[in-house]
Amino acid sequence: MALAALIAGLVAFVMVLRVLAAERHALQVIKVAQDAMGVITDPDLSDDIKEKSIQRASLSLMKTFFILLAIGVAACVAAALFVLAGDALDLFTTDQVMAIATSWSFILWSSLGAIILWVLSGKLKKRSPQADTETAEDAAAAREEVPYSAIDKALHNYAFSSPSRQIALSSFEDKLWKGTLAETQVGRPVFVTSLPRAGTTILLELLARQEEFASASYRNMPFTMSPLLWGRFSSMFRKKGEKSERAHGDGIAVDFDSPEAFEEMVWMAFWGEHYTDKSIELWGAEDRNPEFEEFLSRHMRKIVASVPGSQRYVSKNNANIARLPLLDAAFPEAQIVIPVRDPASQISSLMRQHQRFADLHSRDRFARQYMEGIGHFEFGAALRPIAFPGAPQGAEGAERADYWLRYWIAAYEHVLSTAPVASVFVDHAALSRDPEAQLPMLAEVLGVEHREAFNAASEMFRAPGVSPELPNASPDLVQRANDLYAQLQERAL
Repeated sequence: MALAALIAGLVAFVMVLRVLAAERHALQVIKVAQDAMGVITDPDLSDDIKEKSIQRASLSLMKTFFILLAIGVAACVAAALFVLAGDALDLFTTDQVMAIATSWSFILWSSLGAIILWVLSGKLKKRSPQADTETAEDAAAAREEVPYSAIDKALHNYAFSSPSRQIALSSFEDKLWKGTLAETQVGRPVFVTSLPRAGTTILLELLARQEEFASASYRNMPFTMSPLLWGRFSSMFRKKGEKSERAHGDGIAVDFDSPEAFEEMVWMAFWGEHYTDKSIELWGAEDRNPEFEEFLSRHMRKIVASVPGSQRYVSKNNANIARLPLLDAAFPEAQIVIPVRDPASQISSLMRQHQRFADLHSRDRFARQYMEGIGHFEFGAALRPIAFPGAPQGAEGAERADYWLRYWIAAYEHVLSTAPVASVFVDHAALSRDPEAQLPMLAEVLGVEHREAFNAASEMFRAPGVSPELPNASPDLVQRANDLYAQLQERAL
């Protein structure tokens, strides 16, 4: 009877926690803490706003603490009632109950049973009509927001808040994998760069598919500068990737193993002064930094070492068009690939993405912090244009086509004047329209090892549509952009 009372008490304990939504309140604690960290690390907020937000967060945490305390007391009382009732009815003694409750076998099996009961009760709750409605609404909302849990967001904010912390962790990683890094040889790295929406992502995916290339992936988040250490640690709770459309809403599906652009975090860690509130300053060949160059070289080796069978590093980094002379001086063996796209199509896409992310950032603070944390300043509230000569200063006017036309012209005039002679220009339209002809040329110039597999990737591409009309665009800017595009095409494969 004593064992039966303990089992009944355990069931009562779990069910009280479930009915009183202990899990929801516990997650609320994490969410409040995550939001507070986000406020503290947001450079756009004043100290007064931060202080008031932290005060509100403290009050919320205190309130939730007392709620959880009350739920815990209620659950303990519910469990104790069975024991006290049995003792009062002389069915067993309290000493008998304590002897069983403190035995290792009961502790083990009761813990396992409580977990099973918690999971099963959660599934039953989700099957209720109300839960189905809430789940559908939550899923719809999740598709609109950055798909991270409260714990994920807290971890990301912690990682993003201190570049020096990431560098220190990377240095610790250097010691742990010293032998591996010494043995890892990296062939000619490939830097894919251009303004966004020019075809950089599909070129990154094309190259990352090849056995010889290694790229950073979503699994490297959020400690992107420690791919070996974080990869080893995160593998213990790694989820199987299921592809879903990325936040851009452009039909490109990604999962945890998809390659992505995280290299900019390294640049931000060493060149923080280049990132102002309104724009990103340019780099010149004279801006050499031996410490940075050694760090990025080690980072390349780490990425290669983390992908079995690979020998070459490949990255996509749109901001690299701001530092082409420096890349050429610091890494003369590297190959720079610059896709170009007709201005009307690219600018139309840039405007759509800017509007999409502006809406997202207005609803989700973390979405903006995420983009800024990884160095994506191309769209939305995070927009900070690169300070090309003649480019717009700041984000004012970014809802108009002329803003992006001026930016496009300034960017590619700078590219034409600063790109190394050996840079590989790729016409996105030509590649998409006739990949069977373009891929062999690209494989040849990049020295791809397995040509057959590379050339067989033509199914990745689809012919481009008709170039759209840009709303209210200045005819002279459109003409300048088209003339510049013709020059870029002359340098393409």
